[in-house]
Amino acid sequence: MKFRYLALSSIILLVSFSCNKDDDTITNLVENGNITGAVNLYTEGTTQIENSNMVVKIDGITPTISATTKADGNFTIPDVPFGTHIITYEKPGFGTFKKFDVEHENSTTAILNSPSLGEISTTQIINVQTGIVDDDIVISITTEPAGSLGSTRYIRYFLSTNSNVNNEDYSNFSPGLVSQINPKEISLSKTDLLDAGFSSGDVIFIKVYGDSFWSNTYHDPNLGRDVFPNLNMSSVDPVSFIVP
Repeated sequence: MKFRYLALSSIILLVSFSCNKDDDTITNLVENGNITGAVNLYTEGTTQIENSNMVVKIDGITPTISATTKADGNFTIPDVPFGTHIITYEKPGFGTFKKFDVEHENSTTAILNSPSLGEISTTQIINVQTGIVDDDIVISITTEPAGSLGSTRYIRYFLSTNSNVNNEDYSNFSPGLVSQINPKEISLSKTDLLDAGFSSGDVIFIKVYGDSFWSNTYHDPNLGRDVFPNLNMSSVDPVSFIVP
C-alpha cells in the first residue's frame, strides 16, 4: 500500500513538472505582438482629409511587416518582434515620416501620440533678396503660387556660413512661416543672429523652400539632425548677407 502511494505521488509530480515546463516553453515562444496606432492626414494646408491608405511599416525587418490605415486613421501592425523599433509612415503625395525608439515588449503596444501628417508642399520659391535696414536684415521671398489672404502658403528657411546651405546642411532653421502676401518679408535683427550663434561680420547664406503647415518634421538621431520631408525642392540658389 505504501509503495502504491509513493508511485502515485511520483506520477503526480512528474505530470506537474511536465505541465510547468510546457507553460514555460509557451511563454518563451511568445516573442512578438501587435503595434497599434493612428494618423491624422491633411492637405499641405490645414484641411483634414480621409486618413486611409497610409502604409505604416517597421524599418529594418525582412520580409516587410506593415499595415495600411483605415478611413479613421487606425492601423494594427501584426506579429512585430519584441524590441525597439523605427516606424515609417508613407503615402504617395506625402513626405515620409519616421518615429524612432518605439519600445515594443507586450502582446499589444499602442502608439499614443498620433502624428498629424501633411501633403508635400506645392509652393515654389522663385526669388529671394536680402537688404539691411538699420541693424535688421530684411529678406524678401517670392513664391509661386503667390501667397494671399485667400491662398496661404508656407515657407521655411535655413542659415549657414556654408555657401551650399540646404535642408540637409545647415546651422539654423526657421519654424514654418506663413506667407499671405507676395513677396513675403522677414526681418532678422542683429540680436537674433548673435543668439543663433553667428558673429558680427560673418557672411551668412540663406536657402528658402516651400513647406506644408504639417511639415512631417522629425529628428533623426542617426543623422544627428532634423529632417523636413514636405519641402518643395524647387527653389533658387542661396543668397547671402553680412551680420551687422
